[in-house]
Amino acid sequence: MSNPEKLAEAFTADFRRIEYSLKRCNYVRKNKKDAQADWDGFAKDLGAKFFDQVVKDGIANTLIGHPPRQLLADLNWSPQNPKPLANVAELIVNGVCRVRNSYIHGEKFTGGPEGQWERDARLIEEAHTVLNRAWSFASGAGSSDRGHSS
Repeated sequence: MSNPEKLAEAFTADFRRIEYSLKRCNYVRKNKKDAQADWDGFAKDLGAKFFDQVVKDGIANTLIGHPPRQLLADLNWSPQNPKPLANVAELIVNGVCRVRNSYIHGEKFTGGPEGQWERDARLIEEAHTVLNRAWSFASGAGSSDRGHSS
Protein backbone atom coordinates (compact mmCIF):
# COMPACT_ATOMS: atom_id res chain seq x y z
CA MET A 1 0.00 0.00 0.00
CA SER A 2 1.19 3.52 -0.79
CA ASN A 3 1.83 5.85 2.10
CA PRO A 4 -1.70 7.11 2.90
CA GLU A 5 -0.47 10.39 4.39
CA LYS A 6 1.39 11.25 1.17
CA LEU A 7 -1.66 10.30 -0.90
CA ALA A 8 -3.80 12.59 1.24
CA GLU A 9 -1.37 15.50 1.06
CA ALA A 10 -1.22 15.25 -2.75
CA PHE A 11 -5.03 15.15 -2.90
CA THR A 12 -5.27 18.15 -0.57
CA ALA A 13 -2.82 20.16 -2.66
CA ASP A 14 -4.85 19.55 -5.83
CA PHE A 15 -8.14 20.19 -4.02
CA ARG A 16 -6.80 23.52 -2.76
CA ARG A 17 -5.61 24.51 -6.26
CA ILE A 18 -8.90 23.56 -7.88
CA GLU A 19 -11.02 25.23 -5.20
CA TYR A 20 -9.03 28.44 -5.74
CA SER A 21 -9.56 28.14 -9.50
CA LEU A 22 -13.28 27.49 -9.13
CA LYS A 23 -13.71 30.76 -7.27
CA ARG A 24 -11.72 32.60 -9.96
CA CYS A 25 -13.97 31.02 -12.61
CA ASN A 26 -16.96 32.53 -10.81
CA TYR A 27 -18.11 29.34 -9.08
CA VAL A 28 -18.85 31.25 -5.87
CA ARG A 29 -21.82 30.53 -3.62
CA LYS A 30 -24.31 33.39 -3.50
CA ASN A 31 -25.54 34.97 -0.30
CA LYS A 32 -22.40 34.16 1.67
CA LYS A 33 -20.30 36.79 3.37
CA ASP A 34 -17.08 34.92 2.65
CA ALA A 35 -16.00 33.50 -0.67
CA GLN A 36 -16.95 29.81 -0.81
CA ALA A 37 -16.47 27.64 -3.86
CA ASP A 38 -19.74 26.49 -5.39
CA TRP A 39 -19.10 22.77 -5.66
CA ASP A 40 -22.81 22.13 -6.30
CA GLY A 41 -22.80 24.45 -9.30
CA PHE A 42 -19.58 22.93 -10.58
CA ALA A 43 -21.05 19.43 -10.28
CA LYS A 44 -24.23 20.52 -12.04
CA ASP A 45 -22.22 21.88 -14.94
CA LEU A 46 -20.20 18.66 -15.18
CA GLY A 47 -23.49 16.87 -15.77
CA ALA A 48 -24.61 13.28 -16.03
CA LYS A 49 -22.13 12.54 -18.83
CA PHE A 50 -19.23 13.02 -16.43
CA PHE A 51 -20.79 10.74 -13.79
CA ASP A 52 -21.54 8.09 -16.40
CA GLN A 53 -17.92 8.19 -17.60
CA VAL A 54 -16.57 7.80 -14.05
CA VAL A 55 -18.80 4.77 -13.55
CA LYS A 56 -17.87 3.30 -16.93
CA ASP A 57 -14.15 3.76 -16.28
CA GLY A 58 -14.41 2.16 -12.81
CA ILE A 59 -12.17 4.81 -11.22
CA ALA A 60 -14.31 5.35 -8.12
CA ASN A 61 -15.93 2.03 -7.27
CA THR A 62 -15.49 2.38 -3.51
CA LEU A 63 -16.28 6.09 -3.45
CA ILE A 64 -19.53 5.50 -5.36
CA GLY A 65 -20.52 2.06 -4.06
CA HIS A 66 -19.51 2.49 -0.40
CA PRO A 67 -19.31 6.26 0.09
CA PRO A 68 -17.88 7.96 3.14
CA ARG A 69 -20.23 8.80 5.95
CA GLN A 70 -20.57 12.19 7.61
CA LEU A 71 -19.43 12.87 11.18
CA LEU A 72 -22.26 14.54 13.08
CA ALA A 73 -22.05 16.94 16.03
CA ASP A 74 -22.66 14.05 18.46
CA LEU A 75 -19.50 12.44 17.00
CA ASN A 76 -21.43 9.57 15.43
CA TRP A 77 -21.08 8.70 11.77
CA SER A 78 -24.20 8.90 9.62
CA PRO A 79 -25.87 7.24 7.92
CA GLN A 80 -25.03 3.81 9.28
CA ASN A 81 -25.19 2.25 5.79
CA PRO A 82 -24.94 4.98 3.16
CA LYS A 83 -26.61 4.40 -0.18
CA PRO A 84 -24.38 4.33 -3.24
CA LEU A 85 -23.86 7.70 -4.86
CA ALA A 86 -26.34 8.08 -7.70
CA ASN A 87 -25.38 11.23 -9.61
CA VAL A 88 -22.66 13.77 -10.27
CA ALA A 89 -23.71 16.14 -7.46
CA GLU A 90 -23.49 13.34 -4.91
CA LEU A 91 -20.16 12.21 -6.35
CA ILE A 92 -18.60 15.66 -6.01
CA VAL A 93 -20.21 16.89 -2.78
CA ASN A 94 -20.84 13.67 -0.81
CA GLY A 95 -17.84 11.92 -2.29
CA VAL A 96 -14.87 14.11 -3.19
CA CYS A 97 -15.60 17.03 -0.84
CA ARG A 98 -16.53 14.77 2.08
CA VAL A 99 -13.28 12.80 1.74
CA ARG A 100 -11.35 16.08 1.76
CA ASN A 101 -13.25 17.34 4.79
CA SER A 102 -12.72 14.11 6.72
CA TYR A 103 -9.00 14.22 6.09
CA ILE A 104 -8.49 17.93 6.75
CA HIS A 105 -10.55 17.82 9.94
CA GLY A 106 -8.61 14.87 11.31
CA GLU A 107 -10.97 11.94 10.78
CA LYS A 108 -8.82 9.91 8.38
CA PHE A 109 -5.90 7.69 9.39
CA THR A 110 -6.79 7.66 13.07
CA GLY A 111 -7.05 3.91 13.51
CA GLY A 112 -10.42 2.31 13.91
CA PRO A 113 -11.71 -0.98 12.58
CA GLU A 114 -9.31 -3.44 11.00
CA GLY A 115 -8.69 -2.47 7.39
CA GLN A 116 -9.86 1.13 7.82
CA TRP A 117 -6.48 2.54 6.77
CA GLU A 118 -6.70 0.71 3.46
CA ARG A 119 -10.25 1.98 2.93
CA ASP A 120 -9.22 5.54 3.82
CA ALA A 121 -6.34 5.36 1.35
CA ARG A 122 -8.60 3.93 -1.37
CA LEU A 123 -11.21 6.67 -0.82
CA ILE A 124 -8.53 9.35 -1.04
CA GLU A 125 -7.01 7.85 -4.19
CA GLU A 126 -10.41 7.62 -5.85
CA ALA A 127 -11.52 11.09 -4.75
CA HIS A 128 -8.22 12.50 -6.07
CA THR A 129 -8.69 10.79 -9.42
CA VAL A 130 -12.28 12.04 -9.72
CA LEU A 131 -11.27 15.58 -8.72
CA ASN A 132 -8.55 15.78 -11.37
CA ARG A 133 -10.77 14.20 -14.02
CA ALA A 134 -13.57 16.65 -13.18
CA TRP A 135 -11.26 19.63 -13.55
CA SER A 136 -9.87 18.33 -16.86
CA PHE A 137 -13.37 17.56 -18.10
CA ALA A 138 -14.64 21.02 -17.15
CA SER A 139 -11.59 22.76 -18.57
CA GLY A 140 -12.01 20.95 -21.85
CA ALA A 141 -15.67 21.94 -21.92
CA GLY A 142 -14.80 25.61 -21.34
CA SER A 143 -16.31 25.96 -17.87
CA SER A 144 -14.22 29.05 -17.16
CA ASP A 145 -16.15 30.87 -19.86
CA ARG A 146 -19.53 30.25 -18.29
CA GLY A 147 -19.55 33.17 -15.86
CA HIS A 148 -21.34 30.94 -13.36
CA SER A 149 -22.30 31.94 -9.85
CA SER A 150 -24.73 30.35 -7.44
